[in-house]
Amino acid sequence: MELITFLLRVAVFTLFAALPSVHAGSTYYDIPWNQTSGETFNVTINQKVDPNSENGRISDSYRVYLALTPPGWGTGPVCWLQWLVPLYETQVNITIPPDAAPDGARIMLSTCLTSAKKGGKRITGWDYSGRTMISGSNATWSQAELDGRNIGDQDEVSCEAYGCVRSCYDQYYKGDSDDEEYSRKSYACWKACARDLNPSSTASLMTMPIQSLLGVGVAVGFLHLIIGAL
Repeated sequence: MELITFLLRVAVFTLFAALPSVHAGSTYYDIPWNQTSGETFNVTINQKVDPNSENGRISDSYRVYLALTPPGWGTGPVCWLQWLVPLYETQVNITIPPDAAPDGARIMLSTCLTSAKKGGKRITGWDYSGRTMISGSNATWSQAELDGRNIGDQDEVSCEAYGCVRSCYDQYYKGDSDDEEYSRKSYACWKACARDLNPSSTASLMTMPIQSLLGVGVAVGFLHLIIGAL
């Protein structure tokens, strides 16, 4: 019995050791309580990553998402607001399009650590801000969202394209998520939304500006090391 217990403990430890690190609960957010869609506002996001930590070594940037909570379901990121922000940059400008969230919805911001060197690959799980309220928007929950379905892909769809993505599911979702025709057509539709409506600068963010991102990240990280040594 003791041997079995020991083996179970080893198995559990091995399983958790193999899981990717989750960057949850450590990020500091300072965001307005009320936000108006279509207007740009400044938020403070401090990832508080130690340059000497594992996350500090493998990430150099972070992504900012809009997180929604469809009625009766949990909260999750649905689209990105800023594709890549240098890891130690704390001031971020955010604009939530009017068709991204229903008027009066309680929303959150969400972030994850990323690697610009790897084309913006997501490194960690998501972290969340406190809830805030959005006004001046004109979106309506799709039936797919009300049924707890994920629509689009939060790492491919910008919030500028999310209203278009929602309309794809309004058009093709008939209540059966196993419908192959629905899956095929809705997928092709939301991919087209992302291709046509994502900010044109996104492509360049994934190439040349990566060098600038890395330069800023290295400089700030070096500064943190110097301060830590004083």
